Amino acid sequence: MDFQTCYQYDPSARKRDEPVKRRKVEPLQGLQTSWPLRRSLYQRLWAKQQARLKILLLEINESTISQISAFVETTDPQPAPGRISSAIILTGPSIASHALLFSQLSNRISQTDQNIFVSLTSSLAPNLKTLLKNLIAKGTSSNAQSDDEDEVDAVKPTRKRTRLLNYDLQLLYDYVQERNLSRVVVAFQDCEAFDGALLSDAIELLTRWQDRIPFVFFFGVATSIENFQVKLSKKATRCIQGQRFDVVKAESALEQVTEALYSVSNSETPRLWMGPGICSATLRRQREHIQSLDAFVDSVQYAYLSHFYANALSIFLDETVAPADISNEHLEAVRNLPSFQQYVETLLEDGETSIPTRLLDDDQYLLGHVKDRIVSGTKALEAILDTVNIIAMLQKHIPALQQQLKSALLVDALAGQLKDSIFERNLFLYLRKSNSEALLLTLQDISIVTSGNLQKTCKKLLKDLEKLQAQQEEGGAPLRSEQDLHNATLRTTVVAKKVELSKQKSTLTKGDAAYSDILRQFVEALETQFEATLINPKDLVFNEIFMYDLKSPHKDVFTPKPRGAIERALSSPHDYLDCECCAPDANGDENTLASTQPSTAILYQLYLESGALMNVADLRTAFVTILGDDQDEVLTNALFQRSLAELRYLGLVQYVYKVSFPISSFQSLKHEDPFSSSP
Repeated sequence: MDFQTCYQYDPSARKRDEPVKRRKVEPLQGLQTSWPLRRSLYQRLWAKQQARLKILLLEINESTISQISAFVETTDPQPAPGRISSAIILTGPSIASHALLFSQLSNRISQTDQNIFVSLTSSLAPNLKTLLKNLIAKGTSSNAQSDDEDEVDAVKPTRKRTRLLNYDLQLLYDYVQERNLSRVVVAFQDCEAFDGALLSDAIELLTRWQDRIPFVFFFGVATSIENFQVKLSKKATRCIQGQRFDVVKAESALEQVTEALYSVSNSETPRLWMGPGICSATLRRQREHIQSLDAFVDSVQYAYLSHFYANALSIFLDETVAPADISNEHLEAVRNLPSFQQYVETLLEDGETSIPTRLLDDDQYLLGHVKDRIVSGTKALEAILDTVNIIAMLQKHIPALQQQLKSALLVDALAGQLKDSIFERNLFLYLRKSNSEALLLTLQDISIVTSGNLQKTCKKLLKDLEKLQAQQEEGGAPLRSEQDLHNATLRTTVVAKKVELSKQKSTLTKGDAAYSDILRQFVEALETQFEATLINPKDLVFNEIFMYDLKSPHKDVFTPKPRGAIERALSSPHDYLDCECCAPDANGDENTLASTQPSTAILYQLYLESGALMNVADLRTAFVTILGDDQDEVLTNALFQRSLAELRYLGLVQYVYKVSFPISSFQSLKHEDPFSSSP
């Protein structure tokens, strides 16, 4: 029988006649006076962002879920003898997103009382018996038994049936008859992770019950239908009559979530923007580690928490903040921001002295200036997003251009790297060579998504282009610009027995010349728009208030590296405890292997000095020697066993049994690296 050693901690009871000592809480002072308002502001802003992202997550797979739900309602559970209607869902390689998809399917299908949904994963099905146990337990809403023993079911026997084993499908059949169910949907989430023989046996067994239990199968396939078919036996393959369903790819879903995160809404005046550094790191981690979209939302929420909880100046994002809510420390902190100092230096270099003087001396003027600049900074970021949307739309109409993900364009634009980049130069290069048909579609789309002067220019050029095309002969070739290679010829000349090539433009027709002028005006309007909007947000004054771009907190939380901290804490406990007993001596050498150190730290240092195999008796002898022979033996044994259990829990050691020792009953310990990639 397996057992584990446990310890009971029984502290001495507090005397009842002693008064309870209460910790004295100091009132909030300085920068912390804004903490209640910052917490309220965080809850308000994050609630809006979370609601938007939650709705999007539910809508990402809405079309696929609707198709699968309709398939379940309309399909015949037994289309032919010995065959079961099945939905083969191509989920893609993102295993982390499968849970969300099948959870949404479960909620949709279970809305009807005549249907039940049972989801099975490979971890719940190590063998056929356990698979049936979990299937029956989930289907009948009973608790699944994880033991391998032939236990009886926990459901009370009725007149219709006797007490049965908990992996007998008769239990599920009786439940279907009692509830008059029309569909029992069994979903195998990660088919590639299932053992092929086990999955085949399960399909064949459930097919034999098809005339009594109306099964419908869902198969979550991450690779392809061909690989899934190879995994199954021929007999199991003949039991499936499947229909294919494609799910929104993980990359496309991530793009939609990122776009929703930076969507511009007129109802949101104060808002927090994610900087390019944190956005790039989060997207890279999402793609490299194939995490779920919920993890992406969690990282965004942690960014909100880090900004509003740690940055006292985030209180200025609240438009309704009053001067009474702002302390002098807040204003001094604003004056020490790097962007503010750079802003003042720029004003002084331009010969402006009155504004810097008032900003440094007048607190009321500074508060109003901060609010105005936050609003203007928000508008500048919104203009950057509008330009990114224009670029994303332009590249769709230029097939020859190397396409970029919208999230990549967004990160480059927020980092100030999109302006004058190679991608921008190639974009204008190919745009100048566009024909009239491509430009017509481009102007139609750009006129819808833009505003201001660019929209007016596009509408005017669109009318001119439509008028120009109406003057051309029907069925003629599209108009071409002067930059197009079709309007240039190569001329070959021989000079001094050397062949020289020269490019010479062909004579443009009247229509081509007019079209070239329209295209030139459109390109110039875009260049003006890009020049005005594609700025570096880090150059905006007070960007530290409305934009969060710190990567180190996320790196420590979402990609932690505990090995160094654990090893340092065990080998040098003084670094964390700051106790005098373990403090370094006059020479700077730390007091190692002292009886005053924690018992686990002592045992860990003995572990470092030992070889690959350690005898428990020898290890205990060394442990007792360090603690001292005058210690209570019962206490020493308890400390040793607890320390050994903690090292084993950390994965540093494991028990092995060796008969090569003189006394074979001794247990030995083997070193084990818990942080290695090998199992």
